[in-house]
Amino acid sequence: MRDSMSGFDINWTPPIRKATLFNHPLYIKYNNRIFGQIDRNDVVTDLAGVMATAGSDDICAYLSWLIRTILLMEAP
Repeated sequence: MRDSMSGFDINWTPPIRKATLFNHPLYIKYNNRIFGQIDRNDVVTDLAGVMATAGSDDICAYLSWLIRTILLMEAP
């Protein structure tokens, strides 16, 4: 089932306005790391610091996808 963001459940697809996301400092912070090197708590803290505006939907979707993916690796 498709949600209101760009993607399906755990999957995420880059938004149409890619330049906005790909130049965002939080995207740049994580995009060169492997999932095993990313601390979920750091991502949660970063997400908590994002302003709740319509313009932040892309970075929120990306950070949420990172969190969900890391949680999959933590599952027994």
